[in-house]
Amino acid sequence: MADRTGRVKGAAAAVPLLLLPGTLCDARVFAPLLERLPGAVVAHGDMHGETDMAALAERLLRDAPERFAIIGFSLGGIAALEIAARAPDCVLGLALLDANARDVPTEMHAARRAMVADTTHAALVGEMLWRSYVAPSRTDDEVLRALIVGMAERAPEGAAVRQTELALSRVDSRPRLAALAIPALVLAGSEDAIAPPDLQRELADGLPDAELVLVPGAGHFALLEAPDACAEAVRGWLARVDAAARSYNPASHGDVMTESNSKSIKAASKDDPSQVLQVERRDFTQLVPTDRPRVQSMTGFDDCYTDIVDYIIRCTHKIWDERDVGLIYTHYTHNCVAYTTLGTMYDRETHIRDTIQRLVEFPDRRGMAQQVIWRGNDVDGFYTSHMTHGLGRHTEYGAWGKPTGRTYCTRTVADCMILENRIYKEWIVRDNMGPLIQVGLDPHVFAEGIARKKFETGEQVLEISENRRLLGQYPPETEADVSIAHTEGEAELLRWLHHIYNKRMFGKIHEIYAPNCQWHGPLMRELYGVASVLHQTMKLVALIPDCAFVPQHICSVESEEGGTKYALRWILDGHHMGYGTLGAPTGHKLTVMGVTHFHVKDGKIVDEWVVYDELSMLVQLKLAAMQAA
Repeated sequence: MADRTGRVKGAAAAVPLLLLPGTLCDARVFAPLLERLPGAVVAHGDMHGETDMAALAERLLRDAPERFAIIGFSLGGIAALEIAARAPDCVLGLALLDANARDVPTEMHAARRAMVADTTHAALVGEMLWRSYVAPSRTDDEVLRALIVGMAERAPEGAAVRQTELALSRVDSRPRLAALAIPALVLAGSEDAIAPPDLQRELADGLPDAELVLVPGAGHFALLEAPDACAEAVRGWLARVDAAARSYNPASHGDVMTESNSKSIKAASKDDPSQVLQVERRDFTQLVPTDRPRVQSMTGFDDCYTDIVDYIIRCTHKIWDERDVGLIYTHYTHNCVAYTTLGTMYDRETHIRDTIQRLVEFPDRRGMAQQVIWRGNDVDGFYTSHMTHGLGRHTEYGAWGKPTGRTYCTRTVADCMILENRIYKEWIVRDNMGPLIQVGLDPHVFAEGIARKKFETGEQVLEISENRRLLGQYPPETEADVSIAHTEGEAELLRWLHHIYNKRMFGKIHEIYAPNCQWHGPLMRELYGVASVLHQTMKLVALIPDCAFVPQHICSVESEEGGTKYALRWILDGHHMGYGTLGAPTGHKLTVMGVTHFHVKDGKIVDEWVVYDELSMLVQLKLAAMQAA
């Protein structure tokens, strides 16, 4: 879960929040709250599907981050209590809004079921339950009624029946409250007829570290009736959660967990993401420490690695700078696939051969880590996006021909999938064009040679007419596909980029980039300010004017420098139909693989590091020309 700004203003909260809505509600019930908490790190839990509270809690836990806090409204608050009881190592805070800890007496089950039978969601919410939902002073508020009815109408068919069964399946949580020694907020409207104040006091009294807030003049939907008061209370609770997270000690939490998620929780309970190394402000010796204890669960990894960032930096340095190329045998699987801008490697031996050849051609080459953005754990596997600056001289014969003796500097990002000390899949995006020009070689001649070899081995540029930006005669898809996002912040970034690249709404750049932003691109270009970013973005699209921008993977980390850093791997797919650095338009197919690292602070992009390879684009055009001839 990441965010727009990485922080909650006024609370400095970096703990991810899982939001659980009530019966026949959706994310709109939390919208007024989030508008008053810019930067909240949130994800919305899906309360549909299960009819058993235990099964729902299990599923939500499987999809949740390693550690998080929960804001649960009504039925969502009941689910929050179940989750916290099952995984106390994972839940760092509870905000229970208009909820209660009791079960439903058996003699009331039939009446509850009869209420939702043979009626529409709109009638149930807008007529049968309306007067119990809000304070008496709000019963004539047609705008509020329309919002609540609108959420119910959007709920899946049969949701009321299933969620009623879900509510009836819950157990009495009161005996479990004393074990939940985490910062808690119990909030409800003072005129809540469904979960009245007496039940709120009972709930708050049972929790060891709870604050009780009764919002004057509000009913069951206090979130919508009095959003300012609710936001103020949540803001204070977030500050307590954040303080507790900074001093988090897994040993102080309970060990109740289910068999299905115990392995993941065990791994997660040892990990504090804030303790994992970050690259930008540390010297190399601090990034490969000799006396640092392990701070992250690293089952199956060599003893020298203290966390996943240490792993990726240290093993890269050993292989490339200390020339221990044979470590590839213990750090890559035999069938590791590596996708690069100029081709794909399908086995470990090709990795070793390619590494030796590059080191011989550039013997004083040094790779300096700039950023590592990561996600995962040692149970499910890690994903790292490792950006480096490579410096050296062209002093030996090799693929680049006669040595020129000139120096070069290039930027590379390697995205790796890792499990138990071994990389099993990798995407390497290197700016090959930059150093080629720096050492004085003609990129067109060089690209021609690469294309000729590909052509002679039968490699082809495949022409596919539909790239999904336009579906037939329809305009670009209105909404971005955010299915790869793990957090709301990641989803927001994907929406921004879809708006710019696929909908061609370049003016969005003025909204989302800080006035003093910096842009670091291919050929080691360094640009400053929004106008420069706008021009550079339009130049790339103008080169491939029918392009579709397709994100492939995204992850994020909270930055020590403030805000959040994101790593996005993407594809740009289209045709060379515009003018630019590659020459006059050829109409040939072009696919660009790239990786971008963004730094977002206070809702704005302050830094963008983008890597893609113009040489690989040139090779594609040369190969397509040979193919056509």
